[in-house]
Amino acid sequence: MKVKSDNTHQKSKITKSPLILSPRQNSNPTSLGAVSDASIWEKAAALVSQSAAEKLYDPMNDQIITDRDKSYIQLVTFLRVGIPSVLSGVVATLVFPFLALTLASVMNDAGVFAVLSQDSSQFVQNFLTVSSLLFSILVGQTYYFMYQQQEAVYYSLFNEVTEAKSLLEQVALVCQGRSMYKPMLGFIEKYVRDDLKQLQGDPAVLLSARPVDDPLESIMYMTSVGVPSIVYETVRSLRQARAARLGALQRKLPLVHMLLLWILAGIELVSFPLLGAGTQTIGGYNILTVEGVIFGIMTFGIVMTLRVVGELWRPAGGAYNVDGVLSVMVSGLEEELQARMSGKLYSGNRNYPIPNVPIAMKEKEDGQETLPMLQQGGISDSAILIPAKKVASWVGKKLKRRLRMRASNK
Repeated sequence: MKVKSDNTHQKSKITKSPLILSPRQNSNPTSLGAVSDASIWEKAAALVSQSAAEKLYDPMNDQIITDRDKSYIQLVTFLRVGIPSVLSGVVATLVFPFLALTLASVMNDAGVFAVLSQDSSQFVQNFLTVSSLLFSILVGQTYYFMYQQQEAVYYSLFNEVTEAKSLLEQVALVCQGRSMYKPMLGFIEKYVRDDLKQLQGDPAVLLSARPVDDPLESIMYMTSVGVPSIVYETVRSLRQARAARLGALQRKLPLVHMLLLWILAGIELVSFPLLGAGTQTIGGYNILTVEGVIFGIMTFGIVMTLRVVGELWRPAGGAYNVDGVLSVMVSGLEEELQARMSGKLYSGNRNYPIPNVPIAMKEKEDGQETLPMLQQGGISDSAILIPAKKVASWVGKKLKRRLRMRASNK
């Protein structure tokens, strides 16, 4: 009795813990887990849009399938790109006159001001041309390279999801009615949940998993006895598609590459306050205000370009990534898995599970019988009884003929 009371006390402590929330509590807008896991841009999107707030504070809805979900992701991406760009442009506009006047006070030489204002030596112009050319080449090539990488991810995902559906169909055909049917479906569900949908995981870590932890290896082991079964070819094709997907998801550009792009952008922007220090001797502070507005617009464009490149560099979680497409592709596969694991049977005239009809039942619907449970292993009764009846009939006819011949001879 004492042990029982201690267990009851521990269970009550666990249920009262604020870190373990029920689904009803998680759906509450005051859910601690939903708010703490959200980024600052997701919280900003929730302040802007009511649908974004519903999406944010609903941790049970992590799919990107409906138009509302896609709009939420696009809004988060827009804020993640737009807000830093606008703030950078405003700050650059306000700071430009101060930077130009500070440089002018440091130089404080009429000859230097004359050279800068007229750019007679074209030194600053050549400096700006070289830095702009380097920046445009590196950013353009980076954007093109990462866009090709995203395209490769799309192609590999389409191929892999197709192979995964083929594997599910073969497993249902081979194992339906056997005791290993549910475990096989569980392995496929584990593969979809822990591997196929893990876009933010390290591809090298996923590929380095031990064979004992690989659900595809478990499927091959359970369906092959001595000789590989027909499922082996499908698993082999699925592994090749998985390797293509992991190779496409692997980041080819390190973080230092993005940092160097920002440094190069800063070098390009530095030349404009230097020119402003020379032009202020001609137009005074008013010309610096006009140049500050132009400088702010240019800063806005450069920051926005780099933020877009950064969105392509992200593995998931943005409008430029494959999250939405993958959620739509996998939704049908997950729905079929859940239906089969709950015991639903696919009808012969429709391509979706019959509701409330388990596999063990064999009912008639719309004048047609649902598909019977497949008999796997051994020999069916009809394969034995029909030939036996034919042999017995043939032996009976032979005996009757011999008896008639003996009777006629007598």
